Amino acid sequence: MAARLASLSRQNLLLEFASLKYTCPEGVYVAITPGDASLWSGILFVRKGPYSPAILRFQVSFPSPFPASSPLITFSSDIFHPLLTPLTTYTYTTSTSDVDTVSATDDERLPPGGFSLRHGFPHWFGRSRDKTPGSGLSGISFADSATSQPCAAASPPTMYEVLEYLRSSFTDEAFLDSVPMEAAANSGAYHAWKTHRTRETAGDAVEPQAQPTDGRARSPLTLSLRSETPTAGRSRRPGEWNWEGVWEERVKRGVQNSLTEPVLFGTAVGGDDIIRFSELELESLHKIKQQMA
Repeated sequence: MAARLASLSRQNLLLEFASLKYTCPEGVYVAITPGDASLWSGILFVRKGPYSPAILRFQVSFPSPFPASSPLITFSSDIFHPLLTPLTTYTYTTSTSDVDTVSATDDERLPPGGFSLRHGFPHWFGRSRDKTPGSGLSGISFADSATSQPCAAASPPTMYEVLEYLRSSFTDEAFLDSVPMEAAANSGAYHAWKTHRTRETAGDAVEPQAQPTDGRARSPLTLSLRSETPTAGRSRRPGEWNWEGVWEERVKRGVQNSLTEPVLFGTAVGGDDIIRFSELELESLHKIKQQMA
C-alpha cells in the first residue's frame, strides 16, 4: 500500500520527478502513478555490461518520512543479481546473509524482488553504519565505492543518485566487485559472481586433475566439489557450494526471459498500467521518431 505523504514530502517528490526529465540516468525511464506521488514505475534498459541487453521493470515506493528513510525498489523482472532478493523467496535481512536466519520481525527485511541500497546509502540503515565500511556516494564514482566514505546524513541523496546507483549495479563489473557480502541481498548470486570473476581473471586455467587408478573418469561435479564432508547435522553454507558456471547460466536465462514477447508486451510480469510497450512496424516507428525530432 502506498504511503500517505505529508504535503511537503509530496511536493519534494514531485520536484525530484520533474528534475529527472532532464537528468535521468542513461537507459532509465520512470513514470509517476497518477494521483500518487509515492509510487513510481520504472524501466531499465541495460545497454552495456554483464546484464546487457536486459530490459527490466521495477517500482519505487516512498515511505512517509522520505528522504529521512530509504525508498523501496522492487523488481518484477526475475534476474539473478547480488543486490536483488529472489522473487520466489523471502530471504534478505540487514544482517549478514551467510549466517543463520533471524526473526521474521526484522523491520529492515526486503520483500521478494527487493533491491538493496544499503551498500551505497548506509546512513539509511542503522546497522549498516557499523557493518558495511567504505560505502557512500559523495563526490565519487560508484566503481570507487569500496574505498569511499559514507555520505553525510545531513545531505540526503537525490533520486538521480539512487537511480544511477541502480543502473551502475547492472552495467559496471567494478561496481559488482566492490559489493561486500554484508550488503548482498542474494548470497547465491554474490558467490556465483565472485566465482565467475575468479575464472575470468585466471583465464579459465585449471590444473589437471589426477584420474582414479581404477580407470574410471571423474565427473566435473566430483572434481569441483570440496573434498571435506560437511559436519553431521549442518548443511553447507552458500560459500561452501560449487558455483562454477552458475552465474553465466542464470543471468543468461534471466536476460533472455526479459526480452520475450509475453514479458515485453503481455502481462507475464503482472502487468504495468503505467509503462507499456507496443509492437510497431518499422514504418510507424520511423514516423514517430520524425515527430519527436
